[in-house]
Amino acid sequence: METVTKNWSYFKLGPYTWMTYNDIVETTTQLGAGFRKLGVEPKGRVAIYAPTSREWQLCAFGAFSQSMQVVTAYDTLGESGLLHAMNQAKVEVVFLKADQMPILARIMGEIETVKHVMYFQDSYGMPDGCAEAIEKVKAKFSVHTMDEVCALGKANPVDRVIPDAQDLALVMYTSGSTGKPKGVLIGHQNVMAVAGGIHKFIAPFIDYTQDIILSYLPLSHVLAFFVDTYCIQSGIRIGYGTPRTLTDESVRECQGDIKELRPMVMMGVPQVWNTIRAGMLKQVNKSSWLVRKLFYNAVDLKNTLRSHNLPHNFMDNIVFKKTRDATGGRLKFVITGGAPINRNVQRLMNAALCPMIQGFGMTEASGLLSVQLPDDPTFNNVGAPCPSVEMKLVDVPEAKYFAKNGKGEIWVRGPSVFRGYLDNDELTRETITEDGWLKTGDIGEWTSQGQLSIIDRKKNLIKLSSGEYIALEALESTYKNSLYIHNICVFADSRMSQPCAIVNIDENQIAQMADNAGIHYNNPSEIANDKAFIHAVLADLQHVAKQNGLSKQETLAAIQIDDELWAPENNMLTPAQKLKRTDIRERNQEKLDQMYNQMGLE
Repeated sequence: METVTKNWSYFKLGPYTWMTYNDIVETTTQLGAGFRKLGVEPKGRVAIYAPTSREWQLCAFGAFSQSMQVVTAYDTLGESGLLHAMNQAKVEVVFLKADQMPILARIMGEIETVKHVMYFQDSYGMPDGCAEAIEKVKAKFSVHTMDEVCALGKANPVDRVIPDAQDLALVMYTSGSTGKPKGVLIGHQNVMAVAGGIHKFIAPFIDYTQDIILSYLPLSHVLAFFVDTYCIQSGIRIGYGTPRTLTDESVRECQGDIKELRPMVMMGVPQVWNTIRAGMLKQVNKSSWLVRKLFYNAVDLKNTLRSHNLPHNFMDNIVFKKTRDATGGRLKFVITGGAPINRNVQRLMNAALCPMIQGFGMTEASGLLSVQLPDDPTFNNVGAPCPSVEMKLVDVPEAKYFAKNGKGEIWVRGPSVFRGYLDNDELTRETITEDGWLKTGDIGEWTSQGQLSIIDRKKNLIKLSSGEYIALEALESTYKNSLYIHNICVFADSRMSQPCAIVNIDENQIAQMADNAGIHYNNPSEIANDKAFIHAVLADLQHVAKQNGLSKQETLAAIQIDDELWAPENNMLTPAQKLKRTDIRERNQEKLDQMYNQMGLE
């Protein structure tokens, strides 16, 4: 037997340090002037290929201070996606973290318009290979640290060039879940329209002099960027964190970002909340029968009290103090977006943590289209439309959704709708009607109280052999109620009477399920192909289907297991944690073929 030694790295962090608005104005003004000294003119383009940080926003607002346009690219975007974005957008300056220099060095020969590279590094120092990459990049581009560009601007001041409302602010590239990333054109008017819409909803629930938001989602994602921008505009303090340092588990001799910052508001995508829920319930289920009974009854009671607008906060210090303390103890509400959240996840968060509000938006609508209010006790909806948009439902006859019945594809119109796709007029015409309606591609339903409920993506509605349609994304959200899976990708087509799925399970979940099923194994890859283990996981998922009232045609008939954790780094998820179905299919084609054979399909 071979023994493999792993070296684990942990972070040791200091306390948060704060910048004032005067600090920000001074720094962004200097950056803008520095860009001008480098030769970038107003309406020139600066690409940001960096992780979420205050440096990200300083670079963006530095560019805006001179009416330059910001091109956003996810910092996990592969080499081909990054190259496509920089060349298509005709970028002049690219800003990145020192860690990413090796990526830039590998593609530098194919970059067409970039003249300058600006980078920053954190206090952890520069990883191996980065210094060499910087020297290589210097052979083609002028390379500067962020501090050097600030110093250049300080020595060569220029007046700020204030953008007009009609000027282009952003070329925001999508995550590329369905192919090449698309450049979405967003103007300053779009940004302000969304900020105004957010303010109308959130203002009554925010203390603008005291509240702090924790920002860690990719700022290249429309949700994070627009929430951060609203916070900067309105005076809400922002503390930046990273997914790797959010909790105490990944740091040593210090607290994780959440406990250190003790925010009042934070954002997350469904996969984040699913993981938190699973961890919370695993701890509860280790407790005695009495403690489990008390906890689950308390969740039900608190949600019931909230739904009748009755006092319920007294329960926080009696039952839920430990879960609230784990997030700093000051959360007023959390925001979820990017995909529909499962009802059971929202119920648990509302009770054990704080109100969870669900929003709906898309990059092409500059972020937010509708959102729940923090005092809304209902589930399975994304609230009412924002004041900045008109919204209507349009018939989808092939799926039997009709607007007269309150169901259909969601179309929106208003000042937050994007200008179009960069260099793709044909796709723009397909997406926006002549009279300004944006076809979102999402299927929605009006509730009896006038809220919007998301059924699924139009492209994820699959017709089965029975002629009935099933909604893949909605099914995936339901099956994630299982505590034994990390993620799931459901597949179906017109040959099938029931769906099948590729299930993603990590090592800890494998160990727990195997122990419960009495199955012995030597390594995760071995048991992932074990028929008894696969049957045990399928049985659990079918139990989840029954518990949640799924029909037979929505119940999984077969599964296969992928034991390598899906992540943006291995191209299975987008940076926003959405499934990359095509990549998952390609990676697991052999397993899919096995399931199809098992189901009697050719």
